[in-house]
Amino acid sequence: MDPEKASQLRSAVVWTVVLTAVHFALGTRTHAVHGLHIALAGLFMVPVIIAAVAMERRGALAAAAAISGIYLLHLLLNWRNSPMFNPDQFAWPVVYAVVGLTAGQLVHAANYRKWQRDEVIRKSQRTEMVQGLTGLLTALGVRDAATLAHSRRVAAIAVRVGEQMGLDRGAVSDLRLAGLVHDIGKAGVPDDILYKDGRLSEEQKIVMRSHVDLAVSMLRAIPRTDPIARIVSQHHECPDGSGYPRGLLADAIDSAANILRVADVYAALTEPRPYHTPADTSAALAEMSALSGSKIDATAFAALRAVVGLSDGDNFERDGLPTPREVDA
Repeated sequence: MDPEKASQLRSAVVWTVVLTAVHFALGTRTHAVHGLHIALAGLFMVPVIIAAVAMERRGALAAAAAISGIYLLHLLLNWRNSPMFNPDQFAWPVVYAVVGLTAGQLVHAANYRKWQRDEVIRKSQRTEMVQGLTGLLTALGVRDAATLAHSRRVAAIAVRVGEQMGLDRGAVSDLRLAGLVHDIGKAGVPDDILYKDGRLSEEQKIVMRSHVDLAVSMLRAIPRTDPIARIVSQHHECPDGSGYPRGLLADAIDSAANILRVADVYAALTEPRPYHTPADTSAALAEMSALSGSKIDATAFAALRAVVGLSDGDNFERDGLPTPREVDA
């Protein structure tokens, strides 16, 4: 329960306790006291309304039921033998129930309208974000079509692994977008390094590894991409701390980044590169198995193996560019 709702419920309880104490303490001897009891009975609607604001219809009806029980107990104990007893007093529990139901329904309707407004705003913002990412991917495709094709395939694999691991819809959507843009920083890597036919020198490796920070800086220029940028920033980190750019250990690495790394490694092993011929599915999984737990996350790798088994081999479809309609999460 969020702190605001908890505070509201505490306030309702305080109102109820104070009003109950005053009711039982006043007695029933004079007409003046009788008038105070009527006022206090009306004030019992305050905690009902507070509960409605906190918990909508459920909270309002629960509060109305509790207060009705307290009020009926007060009538039976304090007013049973009083000459000023009035049967109309038994109508108050009905009033509490009606007020609770009405207040709860009004709060529910107001909250639903607010949710609708927020949903429209959220989808509009996500559309703008996807349009920004599409622009980056289009630019990457013009510069390096092979990297864009790799990114599409990584995104497709990552989605399947994420679903296998039980990620919710929103997390899978963010993972897919992170897969599509994880290498956009390579647009800032010089051609002689990016397209080198052979292994890189240590100095060239440092430049190549800078593509992670370049990608993050490009993403953060687009509003509301922080969750995606966090995944991208960690997709070369290793559980044993030997990854880059920050050398994070297993507990500090986002689970979605672990999935993206497994997908990226598998795609890299099974795709042709200037420095190696593509491995088949079995060879790639065997090589990754030796890295499980140290260079790649063991849980994410197990999910990849399951996905590959369910797919009867490597038949992953390459994920296409996102469109402004992709606002599903």
